[in-house]
Amino acid sequence: MIALLLAAALAGAGPTAPPDVPPLHPRPTPPPAVAPGTILARYAAALAANRTPSVLSFEYTVDQTGARDIQQTHRVFRSGSSLRDELLRVDGKRLDPPTTHVFLNRSNRYTLEALAPHPGNYSFRYLTSVADGRHADEVFATTPLVPGSFNVTQVTIDGITALPVAIRFSTGAYDGSGSVTFARVQTHWMPTLATARATYAKVVAEERIAFGNYRFPVSLPESTFLTPRPLPSFRPPPF
Repeated sequence: MIALLLAAALAGAGPTAPPDVPPLHPRPTPPPAVAPGTILARYAAALAANRTPSVLSFEYTVDQTGARDIQQTHRVFRSGSSLRDELLRVDGKRLDPPTTHVFLNRSNRYTLEALAPHPGNYSFRYLTSVADGRHADEVFATTPLVPGSFNVTQVTIDGITALPVAIRFSTGAYDGSGSVTFARVQTHWMPTLATARATYAKVVAEERIAFGNYRFPVSLPESTFLTPRPLPSFRPPPF
């Protein structure tokens, strides 16, 4: 009713704009700062040259809501496929000593090598350019040539390094989706934030993992990955 009254009022007042004003159209997709073929060639070369350090330590904080609420801070030591995970805080309370678990043959799921879509396995379609400081990043929709349980749906490629700064993904299980962001840490390209959302037993669960305090030692002592022995049980002295 309001729209009809407004149209009638404007009609009665006579035209207020030239009759040949063209209709409004949505803005066209902005042209890429670099030709898509060029950025994808640089992207493939950058991925091939990138190597995530096999020896490193870092901390991560995980916040999960949904079927089960979790707030934890961990410290991780990794050498190859050996992993030491120390639980430092739970729900804001510091654990002293930390709860420690050692895992062998545990792959690193958050590296570029594990997550980034490769041109040989995905098709890429240019979407847009995004300003990033004094340069532009290029955003591509990605489609796996052979879909699996984990599929990257979008990648944002850094305009300087040609490495991914953000990856969006979907999973076949539990209608899951999420993203992982990356940034330069010293001379390495490391994950900084991972988010995920899924529906399990009709309950929506969300998870956020923030990574930080990276260290890149040359090596770690072998004792780092020895399973910690339990403390001796206390026995009261006889009387």
